[in-house]
Amino acid sequence: MGQPRGTFVGRQRDLDELGERLAAAAAGRGSLVLVAGEPGIGKTRLADELAGRARSLGAGVLWGTCWEGEGAPAFWPWIQALREHAARRDPAALRAELGDGAADVARLLPGLAGRLGELPQSPALEPDQARFRLFDAVAGLLKRAGETEPLLLVLDDLHWADRSSLALLRFVARELRDARVLVLGTYRDVELGRSPAADPLAKLAGRARHLTLGGLGADDVAELLAATTGRRPGADLALAVHRRTGGNPLFVREVARLLAAEDRPAIPEGVREVLRRRLAGLPA
Repeated sequence: MGQPRGTFVGRQRDLDELGERLAAAAAGRGSLVLVAGEPGIGKTRLADELAGRARSLGAGVLWGTCWEGEGAPAFWPWIQALREHAARRDPAALRAELGDGAADVARLLPGLAGRLGELPQSPALEPDQARFRLFDAVAGLLKRAGETEPLLLVLDDLHWADRSSLALLRFVARELRDARVLVLGTYRDVELGRSPAADPLAKLAGRARHLTLGGLGADDVAELLAATTGRRPGADLALAVHRRTGGNPLFVREVARLLAAEDRPAIPEGVREVLRRRLAGLPA
């Protein structure tokens, strides 16, 4: 999963650091990395580029995206990722990876019973105990799956995550030290002030490596403009776009399309605020 891959500009240092984390996970030193930044800054794009690198190295990639609106079940990003994993494993391999936690994981993936046949019944437990069993079962599944191939698990848009999903992430993060699993989460830091995810994400501070993406530099903006429009911009135009957009890649692309479509010689005043309002609901 992930977004369609296009021109990748200006994040090589961040990608290289994530690549080192991926190599460490392949060697049995898993970790959690959280990538933060404003909308459009390139968090999902960076994750997608890492996913491509992971696949080229023979690692498995699982992807879950949080849902902004109402109606999504608890654990929604985990359900997506685990469902993807289950779909590409044959029943015998999947049963081995699930181990004693099959019935617990089936609470998230009811379709497991159809693939694996009758599953043992989970014991009657208090809610907190049942929750712990579920978390332990998911962590165990990921660790055993990583023994077959290194895994990159991307959980996108965590600022929209439900508390149960973030609690599971916190549990899994504690289990990654000797796992062949890299978990990469993305979130919009500018939206945490009004998000119920703020406190749970803060509790991950000691368990995660944090990367905060800023705007692209002027040279990178010029490169992105050239890739978007098909022609190299003049130095003055590139600097103007950089100043008005703050180097936000999504804003840069939108400005480039605006200039190309309307054949404008200059950027209209207030374009950054207009773009912010217009693009606030788009993926990061």
